[in-house]
Amino acid sequence: MQKFSLDEGVASAPLARRQEPRPYIESEQAPALAGFSEKDYRELLSAFSSAGYAFCNFEEIHQRLRERQPFVVLRHDIDISLHLALKIARIEHEQGIQATYFVTLHSPFYNTLSRPNAEHIAQLHLWGHQIALHVDQTAYEGDFAQALLEIKTLAQFYPYINTQLASLHSPINLEQMPLAAFKELHNVYGSIFNKDMTYLSDSTGRWRFGHPLDSEAFKARKPIQLLTHPIWWTQDGEMARQKLKGWLYKDYLNTLAAAREFLPKLFA
Repeated sequence: MQKFSLDEGVASAPLARRQEPRPYIESEQAPALAGFSEKDYRELLSAFSSAGYAFCNFEEIHQRLRERQPFVVLRHDIDISLHLALKIARIEHEQGIQATYFVTLHSPFYNTLSRPNAEHIAQLHLWGHQIALHVDQTAYEGDFAQALLEIKTLAQFYPYINTQLASLHSPINLEQMPLAAFKELHNVYGSIFNKDMTYLSDSTGRWRFGHPLDSEAFKARKPIQLLTHPIWWTQDGEMARQKLKGWLYKDYLNTLAAAREFLPKLFA
């Protein structure tokens, strides 16, 4: 019988009451995802390296700022799939680049503690990438102190995670973040808030502040924090919605195949 991956269809149980998600409405004029493929991702990383940028972790930011040399902190918020994250991580590993992968305990699409995903996280660690918590503060009605307790929960299962970092899911404005109260948030967002680094992101499947290679920061060889989401780079489609729908259909097929194996009498 053909084997299918189980990790893409197991939803994690919510740890606390969360807000109802807002319906997704895509504008008819939503931008096409030109230049969003695994090949394009390889070329993007190579362009940074060719321009003299070094890739570093969050702990190195202060030292790198003192050295006044170009560097980029590469970060991924994993909202959809650790399986897709592994594809991006492999590309980085092939180029000798390390990034930080922020995983969540609240995704409706994957279970961080399942066996397949545990294997994915272990592989990320083996390749030298860092793993940290992606916090959904809405699950705790904005109580950051309670939300950040999840770091301890995650560390019980993955003792090698970076407990000094945390990123936010659908974050509020920087000015509203309690950076002074929580070092885990300050270590990720502090350098952006202080304008020591330029923040660039592909959130919602588009470059929110223009393509990184066209940015003033890149042209001036200034420090950059680059946030990308693996789903936009690893799925086919011209629009973000097409990419998401394609992945959801593949996830459905994998889940159905897993159900056939796990509950054979039901399908007899």
